[in-house]
Amino acid sequence: FIMNGLIKDYADIFHLDRYAETIKTMEGFGEKSYNKLQASIEKARTTTLPKLIYSLGIANIGLANAKIICKEFDYDLEKMMQASPEDLSAIDGVGEVIANAFVAYFRNEKHVEEVKKLLQELVIPKEEKQEGEQIFAGVNFVITGSVEHFSNRNEVKEVIESKGGKVTGSVTSKTNYLINNDTTSTSSKNKKARELGIAIISEEEFLKMLGE
Repeated sequence: FIMNGLIKDYADIFHLDRYAETIKTMEGFGEKSYNKLQASIEKARTTTLPKLIYSLGIANIGLANAKIICKEFDYDLEKMMQASPEDLSAIDGVGEVIANAFVAYFRNEKHVEEVKKLLQELVIPKEEKQEGEQIFAGVNFVITGSVEHFSNRNEVKEVIESKGGKVTGSVTSKTNYLINNDTTSTSSKNKKARELGIAIISEEEFLKMLGE
């Protein structure tokens, strides 16, 4: 689509219906494929601010970083676009490299115009404030291995974040708990946790912390 000039910026994705007949005649497409494409595009109109930030492809900004930044700025994109490297570097979990990449992106007027144009095509529901007691506020977790009481590790991560905690991918001196059902494992994460004196807890122990 880009090579054929149908997409020149992000917002153009949501107007491919202008080229319906052209797309239907393209290799690999037909009526059915075009309809599936349009259905996917319409579904993509509703998203979250962290997913939008992540989708922009800013260097070193993953979805986890995007969530942290959005939360810090109360999901106010205008504030985020005006932020200084110092503002971002002060956020726990956002280093100098990420801060500089984020600020540099939004200092580019072309990028800002593209994002504003894209926003006109999207529906971003207001982020609901986390309900319930924030028992994990300021607590950092790492999750490894398989889980039994949750569908997957991402579900555990969502529970932790809903309680004010944070989940990272690697064990560091800032980690408070490593969740691993195989607490006696000799995996690299378990070894690192033992070296740093970090508690290795099972899923059962984590559920007890939740009061379940």
